Amino acid sequence: MNKRLKKLRKTLDLTQQKFADKLGVKRNTVGQWECGINAITDQVITSICREFNVNEDWLRNGNGEMFLPIDRENEISKMVRGLLNEEANSFKSRFITMLAGLSVSDWERLESEAKKLLDVNAELAATKSETMTVEEAEAAYIKSRSKNVQKTDASVMNITADTDKAVNQ
Repeated sequence: MNKRLKKLRKTLDLTQQKFADKLGVKRNTVGQWECGINAITDQVITSICREFNVNEDWLRNGNGEMFLPIDRENEISKMVRGLLNEEANSFKSRFITMLAGLSVSDWERLESEAKKLLDVNAELAATKSETMTVEEAEAAYIKSRSKNVQKTDASVMNITADTDKAVNQ
C-alpha cells in the first residue's frame, strides 16, 4: 500500500508536506507511510479516500482505478468546499461571486462568448497538427477578437457615415 500511497501523492502533484497538511498529519508521518515504516490506519485510509476521491479498493489492494468517478453534483460540492477554504479575496472566490451575480442575459452572453472561444480553438487545432501552447491559444484568441472588433468598428464607421449623409441632405 505504501507504493500506491506515494503514487497517489505524486499523481495529485502534492509534496509530502502538502499531502500531510490536507490530512492533518506531520510530513514525516507521510514519509514513514510511503517507506513502509508505519502502517496506515483504517481511519487515515478513510480520510485519504474522502479527501482525494480515491477508490479504497485500489488504495488497499491495487484493484480497479485509482480515483472514483465524480458525478456533476459531487464535483460542484467539492469545488464549493474548496472555495470556502480559500481567502475571500482570492481569484477563485471573486470569480464565483461574480458568476453568482449574473443575470439571465449575462449568462447567455457568457455562453455565446465561450462558444466563440471554443470555435476559435477548434479551428486552430484543426490547422495545427501538434499541441498548441496556452500562449499560442491566447494569442490566436486575441487575434480573432481583434478581427471581430475591426469588423464592428468598420460597421460603426459605415453607420456614422450614412447618418452624416442623411443629416447633411
